[in-house]
Amino acid sequence: PSALLLPRHVAVAVQALEGRFQFLWGIYRSHSLSEDEIVFPALESKQALRNVSHAYTLDHQQEEQLFLDLEKVIDVLRRFTGSLAQLHSHALAVRRMCAAVRASLETHIRAEESELWPLFTEHFSTEEQQYLVGVIIGRTGAQVLQTLLPWIAESFCVEEKEQMLGSLRQATKNTMFDQ
Repeated sequence: PSALLLPRHVAVAVQALEGRFQFLWGIYRSHSLSEDEIVFPALESKQALRNVSHAYTLDHQQEEQLFLDLEKVIDVLRRFTGSLAQLHSHALAVRRMCAAVRASLETHIRAEESELWPLFTEHFSTEEQQYLVGVIIGRTGAQVLQTLLPWIAESFCVEEKEQMLGSLRQATKNTMFDQ
């Protein structure tokens, strides 16, 4: 069988996939760095919460590797020349790896929401929580925030959007965002 260049519609689909992948990986990196460098040390600083975040840090390392592996497979697909059967095989590999990333992230987020975040309500005052959110927002690039906030807000009802904006205003009070 002769070598096959990607058909135009497949190349366009791969380019769109790569764009979505880069977006998600960027959001993920921002999220995991904020947790590893800000949130988890804050949790560990509370005497009652020693070693509570270690498993989540290990999750971040495993998930980072999943992203790296997926990036390699997408890159192979983007530069693909080969038979139709090989193209199909690579496309299935990308699909399986996307499913693995999704499953890992969903499990991780569910665990954080049910186990980790309630600890903040219990062990941190509202002011401490707002301070931490302010630090995270301050470290997050404006471009990431401009992309992330509308994306997140799409999934909220009107009341949830108002609560999110109120929380952001409170967390960024007396910062450059407040001006």
